[in-house]
Amino acid sequence: MSGYAKSKVVDEACAIHQPKESDTIGNIIIYTLLALCILLSLFIIIGLFVIAKPLEASLASVAVKSLRYNDTPSSSSPYFNATLAMEIRIENPNFGFFEFPTSKGDIMYNGRVVGEMKIDGQRVGAYSAIRTEVVTQVSYREDHAPSVWFKNDIKRGLIILKIGAKLRGEVHLEVLNKRSVDLKCLMYLNLIDEMVPRLWCK
Repeated sequence: MSGYAKSKVVDEACAIHQPKESDTIGNIIIYTLLALCILLSLFIIIGLFVIAKPLEASLASVAVKSLRYNDTPSSSSPYFNATLAMEIRIENPNFGFFEFPTSKGDIMYNGRVVGEMKIDGQRVGAYSAIRTEVVTQVSYREDHAPSVWFKNDIKRGLIILKIGAKLRGEVHLEVLNKRSVDLKCLMYLNLIDEMVPRLWCK
């Protein structure tokens, strides 16, 4: 066989075994997508086991146990006094449980503290929610020159109360995450019907 023929055979063999450029690009795309999927999976796993998500707290219900108030127009010292039974709901969307110590909260009327509440420390399981009951007393009185707005609220029989509490604790994941959950609610206390007809929580 001549040298020209041998060279031709070798060139044809190389042409047969040489990969196409389109196949190489396709493999690069596949490997790149595979690497991205692996990275995304790692981020999801890290998010589940390491990074804590925000918790939520709200008032599920409020019942008026007792109520006294003075709505006499001529009275120089209007007041209200009520015992409230509140059910607080705490939701934990994390893989690990959330644990918090006994905490306190305030009940406000027109920027003034009219009551305090004590929330017993508890543990909230992973991906779950608990309800805890808090009984507290709220009262307010103005003895000297009562304000017009307070007398009007007593007269119409509607007191707007603001509830606030911060529960500081830890979410137990692979790494401890210090977290706090805020309870911020607004309620209407109906003095005439002795009930809470409206309730909002953020």
